[in-house]
Amino acid sequence: MSPKTETADRDDTPRTSADPSGEVLLQARELGKDFGPVRAVRDFSFEVRRGEIVGLLGPNGAGKTTAMRMLVGYLVPSAGQVDLCGGDIFTQGPRLKDRLGYLPENVPLYSEMTVREYLDMSARLKGLKGARGEAALARVQNLLDLTTVWRRPTGQLSRGFRQRVGLAQCLLADPDLLILDEPTTGLDPNQIAELRRLLRSWRQSKGILLSTHILAEALMLCDRIIIISKGRLVAAGTPQGLAGAGEEAVATQITVRGPASDDAGPVGEGPDPGFEDLSATREEGDGNQAIWRLEGQVDRAGRRALTARFLERDYEILEWNSGLSALELAFRRLTIEEGSESE
Repeated sequence: MSPKTETADRDDTPRTSADPSGEVLLQARELGKDFGPVRAVRDFSFEVRRGEIVGLLGPNGAGKTTAMRMLVGYLVPSAGQVDLCGGDIFTQGPRLKDRLGYLPENVPLYSEMTVREYLDMSARLKGLKGARGEAALARVQNLLDLTTVWRRPTGQLSRGFRQRVGLAQCLLADPDLLILDEPTTGLDPNQIAELRRLLRSWRQSKGILLSTHILAEALMLCDRIIIISKGRLVAAGTPQGLAGAGEEAVATQITVRGPASDDAGPVGEGPDPGFEDLSATREEGDGNQAIWRLEGQVDRAGRRALTARFLERDYEILEWNSGLSALELAFRRLTIEEGSESE
């Protein structure tokens, strides 16, 4: 199977009002990064347009942070090119710096500086001085509701306010493109809801790329999703397109070990009494393991009946995941199975 899965043949109807014909703000072309003998990212290509939120998903260690650091010019790639707003980020970075806002996963604040001092320094580094700098400071102070902590040292801030200060730094120059690495990490539910509200408002005039490992967040926020596994792009499309059966579909994934010759398994072939509404597929795993995917609702009685059928056929149940969305199933398939095939 090819490591890149296209979704053009699926339902790719945009789920929000993003304009697919918007200006291309970021384009990565066959990016690769090696750390000695380790290839962290390879052949990574995608784009972000104005008016859309693009989610970068992948398991821990997939290469998301390394890719983002190349996109903002922090790491020089071993191969490939990054175009930001029509210019090369590595050769024309100083000219383009005010068009990009970057929030790393761990906001690099100076603990002795007050919020105002830190943001004033950041504004000057972005070329915002005098009246322009003061106007930018006032704008982000109001936008991120920083008045109560404006004179406090950043080392005394809660995680939520540290994140707000990091976002304020991103927005000082009112950039066209925001690149946010795990922006909701460590936030409480109220702070996450507020950040999501802000992101939805910013996408009207900007392009946003955010990395996350929270699939529900990607479903709620993103117009498009790209999935990276083992440093490679394995899928790209809308949440609906990647999910295939629909973003709200409920499914069950069961991993079992049992007779390798038992092709029919516990749910049989075709319509099965008691399970007519289920769509079942079976894939081979390692050794005598098999992965069953059942799309549709399975109630308590259904779970009992399925368990009994597995046991009747001498299957050992290794893992049972109920209530998975179709996007969760697609994510698991792409990052576990296709990722292992790409090695």
